[in-house]
Amino acid sequence: MATNITTAAVLGAGSMGSGIAALLANGGIKVHLLDLPSDGEDRNERARRGVEMQLKHHGFARPEYAERIVPGNTEDHLDRLAEAEWIVEAVFEDINVKRDTFAKVDAHRAPGTPVTSNTSTIPLSTLLEEASEEFKADFAITHFFNPPRVMRLVELVQGPATSPEVGEKLRQILERDLGKVVIDCRDTPGFIANRIGTFWMGAGAQVAFDQGIVPEQADVAFGRPFGVPRTGVFGLFDYVGLQVAPHIWNTLLKALPAEDALQDFGVTDSPQFTELLEKGYTGRTAESGFYRGRGEVYDFEAHDYRPKQAFEVPKDPKELMESGTPEGNYAREVFRLTLKYCLDTAAEVAPTVEPIDVAMELGYGWKKGPFALADAIGLDYVASLFDATPELLEAARAAGGFYVDGSVLGTDGQLTERAEREGVLRVSALVEGAEVIAENAGATVYKLDDGIGVFFYKTPMNSSTDDVTGLFTKAGEWDLKALVIANDEERAFSAGANLPRLAEISGPHGDEAARKATIRQGIDGLHALRRAPYPVIGAVRGVALGGGMELLLHTDASVIHGETRVGFPERNVGLFPAWSGPVRLLERLLELGVSDAHKVAFHALLNVRPVPAFNVDFWRENDRVIMSPDHVVEQALELARELAEGYAAPTDAELPLTGEELSYTEGSETDKAIGEALASVFAGEGTATEAELADRQVNAASDVLARQENADRAAHMAKTRKPLNN
Repeated sequence: MATNITTAAVLGAGSMGSGIAALLANGGIKVHLLDLPSDGEDRNERARRGVEMQLKHHGFARPEYAERIVPGNTEDHLDRLAEAEWIVEAVFEDINVKRDTFAKVDAHRAPGTPVTSNTSTIPLSTLLEEASEEFKADFAITHFFNPPRVMRLVELVQGPATSPEVGEKLRQILERDLGKVVIDCRDTPGFIANRIGTFWMGAGAQVAFDQGIVPEQADVAFGRPFGVPRTGVFGLFDYVGLQVAPHIWNTLLKALPAEDALQDFGVTDSPQFTELLEKGYTGRTAESGFYRGRGEVYDFEAHDYRPKQAFEVPKDPKELMESGTPEGNYAREVFRLTLKYCLDTAAEVAPTVEPIDVAMELGYGWKKGPFALADAIGLDYVASLFDATPELLEAARAAGGFYVDGSVLGTDGQLTERAEREGVLRVSALVEGAEVIAENAGATVYKLDDGIGVFFYKTPMNSSTDDVTGLFTKAGEWDLKALVIANDEERAFSAGANLPRLAEISGPHGDEAARKATIRQGIDGLHALRRAPYPVIGAVRGVALGGGMELLLHTDASVIHGETRVGFPERNVGLFPAWSGPVRLLERLLELGVSDAHKVAFHALLNVRPVPAFNVDFWRENDRVIMSPDHVVEQALELARELAEGYAAPTDAELPLTGEELSYTEGSETDKAIGEALASVFAGEGTATEAELADRQVNAASDVLARQENADRAAHMAKTRKPLNN
């Protein structure tokens, strides 16, 4: 994995500091993790505990990545800072502690080394009051969100003295090496995400207290209808930790002027918060908070926990807000207040409304930020929520929306082009105007000007229907230099086969000929891709499951986001992978010299639990596992052009069979029957050709799907998207 830097240093081994260190290690970067020296024999104990914390909480993509971190302390090992190409400060949020840390860093870093602070509460101008001019030129704030491995948002704050080269280097590291989405923030209190997010949480809690709305009622009302995570406001307070909230609120309120609307929502001083904190009910850091477990909620009248009540609300936010119900009245007021605050503060915190939306989407998990949500609800209705329409909202109505045809509303009220992130390609834009060389209801194949083809799914979650696999069978006929399988569906490279069709043709009364034809066409289609006279490259992110994983195994190479969930969940649908996934996986394991390759492949093909691509050990030399899901398309195109030079298609496999008994002893008789069917593909003496193995898969897969129990699994999964453990 190519990186912009090879070595970094992190000062502070608490939750955030150790999390940032683990993130850097996941990116292939050596990290010096330094904290205060301990009093005992091991002076590096604090840093070691930070590494152990991240191992416990899965901050490392693979446990062995922890070996990339070198623990140390800030008295004995400051000389290590000279080796670092980026230094991150993540010490306690105390200005004196931070300034003392910066002085030590400045004395030991190599000239020109970027230094950043992970502060979320102290302005950059305050941090740098005692810094040298050279230090100011190399300094910025990079505010990560916890946990750093999971949360993609990073707020970047540059000062007036920050050099453009440092800002650009940081952006490259954060976006490309670490897979983050960077938003530029002005040096204002709380920056963007916490400023807006804190207001929303404060307003959401205070309005509920004022209106007599109980926590679970509030979280249902201002939850899924608005694209807000199911935690809602009160569940999020529990997640953050109620004991942390007063510090966050008080710090932000002190930094904001008296007229700022957030001053009206200092909820952490409310009787409700005080009562919970006095009892030690701090949320996820204790046994309970507003909620206890999944089934109880705190009752402030009874001063004890009670069973949660069930509340039903319309799925459409406008319908909910117009419903006249307590839930609708609550949701309307929280939305109105939150949007009003965004409108009032927008010009202070950002040049356009887009960074605010991105901050709430990536920092707080909203599906749409407040401005995009207002567009979706309808600006005329949104304007009716206010006695006097806010100026920026009126500007959006005049412009036709906050987002209009690739433009976004600036906080000055004027439409402007949306900022593009370097290397982030939308496939729909890439193929616009390109030659269509093949197409059906399942997919389209485009030919770009340089001869590279793009295979673009049209199916939900890029599932491989008969139309898709039928198009694959024509791959040898296309005049291309290379083919990239890519799409704009961030959730899936391919989620596998067409389950409704599979269920339709399964069971003892199903159409055996149709069943075999569907399986055969999947095998033939992937075989045609593999034997095409040009390289086939996957741009892989989201999930690659079942048939999608088999497709990935048939590519010549792929660019794979490391957090992509990959695997073979076919046993959940009453089947085993039957589109030559067994052939490709066995072939790879044999090439890698894996002992008991047949047994290893057998159990991997029956393991229904997807794993991150980081944790897969059979990627090839040309496969690239990267940190950024947003750059897989760009890198897949680059890889396609590289492999097109002097390309020769692989020959068909002839693989050894095994006389070893392969059996699946877990689960039900249905599971065992699936295991027996897969074992029959590998069983025998001598070797089998690709064609022979294909015949075995078709017959074994068809036979197992003819069982009623297996057909029931397929039908249940197609209907409910949940496995039937029959």
